[in-house]
Amino acid sequence: MATITDSSLLVWDFLKTNALASDLRDLIVTGAANVLESGDITEAVLESAVSTRRTAGDVNKALALAVQDAGERPVPRMSGHFLQFVVVRVYDRGKGYRNIRSVRIELMSLLRESKFTQNVAAGLGRGILAVSYNDRTGHRWDPVFAVEYEAVSYAFRMVKKED
Repeated sequence: MATITDSSLLVWDFLKTNALASDLRDLIVTGAANVLESGDITEAVLESAVSTRRTAGDVNKALALAVQDAGERPVPRMSGHFLQFVVVRVYDRGKGYRNIRSVRIELMSLLRESKFTQNVAAGLGRGILAVSYNDRTGHRWDPVFAVEYEAVSYAFRMVKKED
């Protein structure tokens, strides 16, 4: 388990390691190995996942999932309260929207407030008060990586103990 310091790291660790997310990992080529942070998505990762999927003959899995820290802003008039934004992208190549949709449905069933209202940074005086779904992009195409993807975004209300 990672040392949790913010909402994006919490989501990444939860999706990668928590037993509640095992069905989601089963929908991704190589499971937890392809639950990544946003900067870790490379052409080599995508090519490897395509090759693994082809060898396994299991075309019903998405290639990868990546969690992005999408910033933070203070909540006006509430000292110590912040909104932290997290975007989760599901990637696939050459299989249409079907695999992405399956992962997205599972993802949205997992990222709910009851799983994240907790102290997320023991000893750092931080905790999640609430999580809310913001939006999703729907099916998109990235010509740079030649991948299809969907991005789902969330806002986490975080409280931080003031120093």
